[in-house]
Amino acid sequence: MITMDNLEDMFRPPNDEAYEKDEIRTGPPLDYVAEKLRRSLELTHYLIHSLNNLEGPSQSALDPLLYQTSGAFQYQLTSYLALKNMLALANEKDFFERLEFLSNEDFKEWFDRIDQQGSVTG
Repeated sequence: MITMDNLEDMFRPPNDEAYEKDEIRTGPPLDYVAEKLRRSLELTHYLIHSLNNLEGPSQSALDPLLYQTSGAFQYQLTSYLALKNMLALANEKDFFERLEFLSNEDFKEWFDRIDQQGSVTG
């Protein structure tokens, strides 16, 4: 039973504790890596929309390509959310499908909110 005393137990850290590890690194700044990954995701999102909007008898031939592209989108998005310390978002019901069907403009807006709320430094 949920009470006010154990209400906090329902909320997890943004990455869940299983995905956290202290590390020291030297390399490109993580905000640079996040920006490149974001641009890759925007292009993949555009590709998914383009494949979904193709018309003609060859659409069924594109289904395997669309399936693979959606898979790549999910892996990229999971990596991006982990990098921004917001991995718990990926656990939401139908998360990837909902983002795939956003317009390109709404998808970029969603990214802007993630950039404002997330952090590459924890």
